[in-house]
Amino acid sequence: MTRGASHANEVWLGEAMVLRINAHGVGRLAREARIATRVAREARYPEVLDVGTDGEIEWMLTRRVPGIDLGRAWPMLTPAQRERAIHQLADALSSVHATITAEIPDDIRPPHTLPIEPLIALIDSHLDDVAIRALATHFVITRWDAFDDADRGLVHGDPHLENVLWDGERVSALLDLEWSRPSWLHADLEILLSVATTPALFASADREHAVVTAHYADLPRWLHAARPTWFAHPRLLDRLDVLSLSRILGCFEEDEPSELRWEQLAAVLAGENPVRQVAAALV
Repeated sequence: MTRGASHANEVWLGEAMVLRINAHGVGRLAREARIATRVAREARYPEVLDVGTDGEIEWMLTRRVPGIDLGRAWPMLTPAQRERAIHQLADALSSVHATITAEIPDDIRPPHTLPIEPLIALIDSHLDDVAIRALATHFVITRWDAFDDADRGLVHGDPHLENVLWDGERVSALLDLEWSRPSWLHADLEILLSVATTPALFASADREHAVVTAHYADLPRWLHAARPTWFAHPRLLDRLDVLSLSRILGCFEEDEPSELRWEQLAAVLAGENPVRQVAAALV
């Protein structure tokens, strides 16, 4: 087996199987395996062969699916292939969204901290400046009524292009349901639109310097064509603003916030959220 790239878990790739090892917070892979048994085959999640733990670490064994991650393949694809990949990804995500969520708990926070109570707590814990904290709190409270009961289901939670496999002709798998939970479906849309606006932030360290943002310019338009219903909520832009703020603050928990993250937060609070802007051009 050879070592595979992964942010959260240790991953080993065999000819026919993939082994993931989690040494941080036993139970996350078991939770993912339980969710995987509920999603339809159309979600393109690899078959889970086994999962276990010794009480300190846990592991999951899945069937290996042919392909490389879509983010890595993206620069080599033609526009027609990229468009096809986005439509197929939208199909897979829609299948995830349609999964019955009974008995699946909303007990996972990143990348989007929701609903409003834990989100306000996140603001309080990471924004020391009184004025900025008050502005962010007001920003969320005045938009929270956009989060009605419409467009809820099982979200993937982290559907960036490195969690998607491309086999040369089609999307062969949608990976990593670790952050999947019942929530508002626009959480997945917000991440995909963020990939379009800041793709380097969703790339592996070995290739982030080579990412060309212009290669992702048509991604929002293709998403809209594939799933116009994802853009139909009357308060879509307010939802995306809150979701962007939530995800950016979630990054503050992982690392010391960089200047770029502070700039992103300032842009959202100033009404200049790039995710909102690309969505507004389509609705």
